[in-house]
Amino acid sequence: MDLALAGRTIAIAGSTAGIGSALTTLLDREHARVLLVGGRSERLTALAQMLSPETPIGIIPGDLRRESDRNRCTNALLGSPELDGFVFLPVEFRPDAISEVRSSEFRETFDVNVFSAFEFAQAALSRASSSASFVFVSSIDAHRHPLHTPSASYDSSKRALESISESVAVEAGSRGIRSNCIIPGLIRTPMTEDFFGQEFEADRRRFLDAVPLGKPGNPEDVADLIMFLLSPLSGYINGTSIPVDGGFLCQGL
Repeated sequence: MDLALAGRTIAIAGSTAGIGSALTTLLDREHARVLLVGGRSERLTALAQMLSPETPIGIIPGDLRRESDRNRCTNALLGSPELDGFVFLPVEFRPDAISEVRSSEFRETFDVNVFSAFEFAQAALSRASSSASFVFVSSIDAHRHPLHTPSASYDSSKRALESISESVAVEAGSRGIRSNCIIPGLIRTPMTEDFFGQEFEADRRRFLDAVPLGKPGNPEDVADLIMFLLSPLSGYINGTSIPVDGGFLCQGL
């Protein structure tokens, strides 16, 4: 299927691991142009070198825990070419209970997961075309479920991200700009790889028993949906949050 993404310019924040790498590779195959924002310089360079020469139009490294780096990335977005899409993938994860998490850790999680998203999206909106699509990536951990484990700062930051996406959808819709959020379940990525070790075998089986499809997802499962939401083929989808979780959340909400 032709997703009509050829020649469209997409800014991707968080492109070098897991879902982001899969997405960037798929966009390359669709002949889109990508601006890679945030992350380590060496990893961004390595990713860009794997793409077709015409695909990457720039790399903007930055540690999103640092305000100065976030400002540099934001300023680069403000000076970017017109954008047909913006995807936000960066994540800071801590398995912290609300009674134990320190305010400094809570703040750092929000710096990466929320303030970066807000600042980058605000800049991207100033450069967005009249058919641009914004996609944010949340998590099943933003929603209560019987198998939910404590991760207070991560959970609340991801719920805030869904709200940011809705705000963009409502406020920018009159310009033809769409915004949607994806809610991944257990996806096997570098961030979750430890959960697939022998140490967590019992926990993993218990979790997957609660997934109707009975298996984890892979990065392409999420990247494929992001591609569709970026595409003009999804032109009337706006303001939604879509689980990609094998049916996990529908049993506990």
